[in-house]
Amino acid sequence: PIYTRPRYLAATKLDGCHLKQCKIGDGSDIQDAEIEHTVIGIRSIVGPRVKLTNTVMMGADFYETPEDKKRNKQKGIPNVGIGPGCVIDNAIIDKNARIGENVTIQNAKNIREAERDAYAIRDGIVVITKDAIIPSGTAI
Repeated sequence: PIYTRPRYLAATKLDGCHLKQCKIGDGSDIQDAEIEHTVIGIRSIVGPRVKLTNTVMMGADFYETPEDKKRNKQKGIPNVGIGPGCVIDNAIIDKNARIGENVTIQNAKNIREAERDAYAIRDGIVVITKDAIIPSGTAI
């Protein structure tokens, strides 16, 4: 048997997006993004001018409150989700990842295997680890 439980999440909010062959979980908020061949999990936040291609985004376990976002700004860390202006291709993003503004995740150097604090590369696919923080302007 398969067991499940209702989450009582709001419908996904899509504002000015271009989608092609995507699956998007409940409770997500996606603004002005271009998304292709991608799976997006529940409670995912995707900022404006983001381009996602061939990506799996696991989503988040929680929503951040305005107070949480204010604290994040004071600490200099991105909010949960994907910040504005990011380009992500051929990646897996685990739950609760924080990706800052203008981050590029494309494995442009075609690295087959690597291990870093916030991510790993396996068979050429970038895997952002759970609860990872990717600062604004990072290029992977």
